[in-house]
Amino acid sequence: MKIHLIRHAKTSPSTLYVNDFDRKLLPKGVVQSNVLGSYLKTKEIKPLITWCSTAIRTKETFSILHHLNSMGEISLLNDLYLCDREVYLKKIWELNHGKELLIIGHNDGISEFASYLTDESISMRTSDYYCIEFESKTWNEVSIGTGRIIDYFHPSVYLLD
Repeated sequence: MKIHLIRHAKTSPSTLYVNDFDRKLLPKGVVQSNVLGSYLKTKEIKPLITWCSTAIRTKETFSILHHLNSMGEISLLNDLYLCDREVYLKKIWELNHGKELLIIGHNDGISEFASYLTDESISMRTSDYYCIEFESKTWNEVSIGTGRIIDYFHPSVYLLD
């Protein structure tokens, strides 16, 4: 079984006029998403299920990735917005299949989740991608340190201001 984790692409900062949930991707984030999407296409990533936070920046990241790759069945989930690792764990433990899963989420929760699964210290930057593989046959067997990183990618993007 595999789980693919992606932190949303680079966004604008929060302001008095734009709340955190409504933050949009910056031009750098759009480019990051396109570079990541191209990378995933070369790897032939084909998750059968994709979970995405309902925040604007995660949906925009997903939209770009989906344009370049088939992301399978999509579920936009309110409870993934700024959630902690316990929310991710509870949700995967409820799955009753061994299909590959892709999650597009936020820090700090997605980094905590990746760290828990691999028993390594992981701090995901914007547009980071990790693929974690498990020997388990069911999601409810997944626990601390049961996964191993089999792929990692960070799109290095430098734009002139």
